[in-house]
Amino acid sequence: MITISLKYRIALVVFILQIAVFTPLLWFTFTAYRDSDLKQLQTREDVFMGLVSQLGRKALLTAEPTDFQLFIAPFSTAPHIKRIVLLNQSGIVVASTVPADLGGSAPVYAHGRNTVCKTNEIANAAEQLGSISVHFSRIEMEQNVRALLLRGIPLAVAGVILSALIGLGLGSLLTRRLNALEQATRRMGEGDMDATVEISGNDEVAHLAQVFNEMSGSLRSQFDELQQVQQELSFQAQHDPLTGLPNRLLFDLRCSQAIAAAQQHQHALALLFFDLDHFKNINDSYGHQVGDSVLRSVAARLTLVLKDHNLIARLGGDEFCVLMEKVEQQQEAAEVAQSILDMLAVPLECEQHEFFLSASIGICLYPRDGEDEVRLLRNADTAMYRAKTAGRGGYRFYSHEQTSSVQERTLLEQRLRKAIERGELRLNYQPQVCLTSGNMLGVEALARWSSPEFGLVAPEKFIPIAEESGLIQSMGEWILDDACRQMQQWRQQGTAIPRVAVNLSALQIQRGDITSLVRRTLDSTGLPANCLELEITEGYILQDADRAIEVLQQLRDLGVSIAIDDFGTGFSSLSYLHRLPIDRLKIDKSFVQEIGSTSRAAQVAQAVVSLGKTLGLSIIGEGVEHTHHADALREWGCHEAQGFLYAPALTPDQLCLLAPFKRKP
Repeated sequence: MITISLKYRIALVVFILQIAVFTPLLWFTFTAYRDSDLKQLQTREDVFMGLVSQLGRKALLTAEPTDFQLFIAPFSTAPHIKRIVLLNQSGIVVASTVPADLGGSAPVYAHGRNTVCKTNEIANAAEQLGSISVHFSRIEMEQNVRALLLRGIPLAVAGVILSALIGLGLGSLLTRRLNALEQATRRMGEGDMDATVEISGNDEVAHLAQVFNEMSGSLRSQFDELQQVQQELSFQAQHDPLTGLPNRLLFDLRCSQAIAAAQQHQHALALLFFDLDHFKNINDSYGHQVGDSVLRSVAARLTLVLKDHNLIARLGGDEFCVLMEKVEQQQEAAEVAQSILDMLAVPLECEQHEFFLSASIGICLYPRDGEDEVRLLRNADTAMYRAKTAGRGGYRFYSHEQTSSVQERTLLEQRLRKAIERGELRLNYQPQVCLTSGNMLGVEALARWSSPEFGLVAPEKFIPIAEESGLIQSMGEWILDDACRQMQQWRQQGTAIPRVAVNLSALQIQRGDITSLVRRTLDSTGLPANCLELEITEGYILQDADRAIEVLQQLRDLGVSIAIDDFGTGFSSLSYLHRLPIDRLKIDKSFVQEIGSTSRAAQVAQAVVSLGKTLGLSIIGEGVEHTHHADALREWGCHEAQGFLYAPALTPDQLCLLAPFKRKP
C-alpha cells in the first residue's frame, strides 16, 4: 500500500480545493465580465435601435428619407455597426449605410457567432409603416473575452502552485478571500457597477482582487460615459440647437402620446401652428445672425407666456407649434393664440435693432380636425395659410373647405411655374386716353394667363400667388422685356403710341437690381427710355420711403417716367410725396367708380386731382366705365383716363386697329 506523505496530501487537498473554489471563482469572474459586457452592449444596441427607429418613423411618415440617410451615413465606417437599413411598408430599402441597398429589397444577413441583426417594426396608430434593421458586430467583445481568459490562466496556475506550497491553513485563508471576491463578482454580475473587494496582501489573490477592482472601475467609467453620451444624443436629437425648444421629432412623439391619452380619456386637444410674418425680410436685411437672435428672443417670450400650456416646439425656420392638452372649448385655443399675437406686438429689441413682429396662426382640434399628429399638423398649416391670406397678424381655425382651397392654390402655383416657358402667358394692352382731346397717350401692359387646365385665369388670382412664391421676379422680367419689344415694334411700324406702362412688383425692387434690369432691357430692345413708364404701388413706397426715393431717382436718371399706381389706397403720407421723383399719379378705380354716388370716395378722388395739379403731376383716373366718370374727372382737371368706357385690355393686333385712337365721350 502506497503511503502518501502529509506534504503531498496537503498539496492534494489544496489542489482539490483549488478545483472546487478557484475554478468556479474564475468562471464566475469570466462569466460576470462576459455577461456584463454583453448586457452593456445590448443596452447600447437597444438605445441606438430606439433612436434610429424614431428617426426612421419620422422619415416614413413624411416620405422624406434624406435627413435619415444623412444621419446614418457616418455609421458606415463604425466598427460596431455593419449595416443600417430602413424599409418602407412595401419592403423596399429607402435608406441604408450601404448605397447599393437603396431601392432594392431587404438584404439577406448571414448570422454568425460575432454578429447579430436586430429589427424593429415601425407602425403608426392605424397602419404598418415599415421596419428598420441594424447589423451589429460583436467581434470586439469576443476579443475582450479571450484576452481576459488568457490573463486568467496564469493566475489560476499560480494559485494552484501557491495552494500546494502553503497547505491546508493557507488554503482555508485563501478560500475566505476568494469568497469575498466571488460575492463582489456576483454583485457586479447583477448590475452593481460600484462593486469592489478589499483584499490586502501581495499574493495572487490580492492581485486578482486588484484586477477585479480595476475592471469594475473601468466598467463604471464606461457605463457613465455611455449614459452621458446617450443623454446628450437624446437631447440633441429631440431639441432645437438654436432655441433649446423641442424639435419636430420630440413634438411628434409627445403629440402622439397626447393623442393616445386624449383618446383614452375622451378629451380634446388643440394644436397651434404659426410662423413670423415677413421674417425673411429680417434675414435679408440684417443677416442670419440677427435673424437667429430674433428667433431665440421669440422662443424665450413664448416659453415665458405659454409656460402653463404644455409643449412649445420649433419645427424649423421661423415655424413654431404649441400643443394644448385637455381643451374643453375652442375658445381656450383662441385665447392662447391671441396671447401669442399680443406678445409679438410688443417691440422686440435685438442686436441694437427694434423689430415689430406679427404672426399668422392656424388652429386645429383633435379629434374634430384629424386623428394623428401628421394630419393635425398639416391641417393647422392649412389654417395658418388662410390666416396669411386674410391679412396676416391673426389666427384662423381649420375647416374642411380650406383643404380644397389650398390644394387649388398649390396646383395653380405648380402650373404657373412653367407658364412662361410653355407660352401660356401673354400681354394685353389697355389704352390711356387724354380726357380733353380723346387721343391715345399710352397703353398699360397687363399680363393674362391662359392655362390648358384652368382656362383663362384672372390676374387677381394668379398675380398674388406669383408674388407670394417669388415667381413675380422672373415673370416681371419677362413682362418688361416683352412690353418693350412690342412697343419698339409698334414704333417701327409707325403706330402712334407715345408710351407703354409696365407695373413693377415690390419684390422685384427689393430683391434685385431693378435699375440694371431696366437699363439692360432698353439696350437689348432698342426702345428709347422716354417711351417707357414704370408703375410702382403706393404700398411699396410706404414700406421704406427713403429707399424708394433712391431707387425711383435712379430709374428717372435712365430717362423713364414714373407713375404711382393705386394712389390713395395706402394711407398716403404727404410728408414724402413732394420728395418723390415721379411724373404721374394714378387714382385707384375704387375711388373713380364711386363718382356720382354719395360716397366720400368720390371726394377723395377730387382731392387727389387737386393735389396732383398743385404738385405739377399728371393725373390718370383708372376704372372709368361710365360717361359721368369721365365728365367729372375732366371737370376737376384730371388729364388722362383708362377703363372699359374707352377699351378693355386688348391684344397687340386689336390695339393696332384702334390707332390712331380719338374718342371723346
